[in-house]
Amino acid sequence: MPEKNQDKPVKKIDFFITSDTFPSISVTGNSCSLMCQHCKGKLLQRLIPATTCEELEKKALALHARGAKGILLTGGCDERGSVPIRSIIPAIKKLKEKTDLIIIAHTGFITLEEAELLKDSGLSGIGFDVMGDMDAVKEVYGLNVSEKDYIDSLRAISDSGLSVFPHVCVGIHFGKLGKELRALEMISSIVPSTVIITGLMPVAGTPMEHIKPQPSDFEKVIKKAIEMFPITPVVLGCAHSSGKDRAMIEKTALLCGVSGIAAPTMGTIEFAKKNGYEINFYGTCCGLIPDEKTRIEMGKNELTD
Repeated sequence: MPEKNQDKPVKKIDFFITSDTFPSISVTGNSCSLMCQHCKGKLLQRLIPATTCEELEKKALALHARGAKGILLTGGCDERGSVPIRSIIPAIKKLKEKTDLIIIAHTGFITLEEAELLKDSGLSGIGFDVMGDMDAVKEVYGLNVSEKDYIDSLRAISDSGLSVFPHVCVGIHFGKLGKELRALEMISSIVPSTVIITGLMPVAGTPMEHIKPQPSDFEKVIKKAIEMFPITPVVLGCAHSSGKDRAMIEKTALLCGVSGIAAPTMGTIEFAKKNGYEINFYGTCCGLIPDEKTRIEMGKNELTD
């Protein structure tokens, strides 16, 4: 009799659902000095505003009372490409004293001193967008920076002891695949906790509102990321196009072997079920390593079509 293949690996996928359990708060409200070509401040309008320590503490406590497991602190950037997270460190400290909220942040460019202060405040980790094409950075973000500026920030976060989950955005240069693979090489200068692949989201009212990246470009970047970071989770982040392309990109990511997908469509979940994947749902940002405390039951009202 032929032997049964008992060593066949189990296919696993983590789905991250964060709408109510891990909301995003803008510490600058709708304000942003950069007004990048892909956003123009529109994305900030979808977030919960909290521009002072008092406002942040009050709103975060209310979210915690309603069952939130954590919060993402983000916001608009100043002219240097930094989010003023440092200004609300007192509120982070108070929230960590009063609650068990997981608090993470998008900081933009950051120094070691700032990262260490955030670590001491109780912050758990930082998501950091990495670009490999400095010409694209100038054309999209309006910033004159170098690869060294990106690598210095990555190392500052890592050296502070904070978890760092770098993001690489496919097609951010007006939908075209550029130097995303170079961005992955820059990330390899540190040991990230997670590598997150995102994609250009077409936002109404911006110069890129009708532009979408090619789904096939995601495959190239995801495969390279998995090859370069074999023991690090590679996750498809919540921003990854829209409409039919979104579902196509998710299926591609699943078949490439990503560890997780944020904000999946119902079609992707059904595809994973039919194809024998072991599925777990978590109510946190996809940059965080899943654990039993953050596991949730699937809520259909929280999923996209």
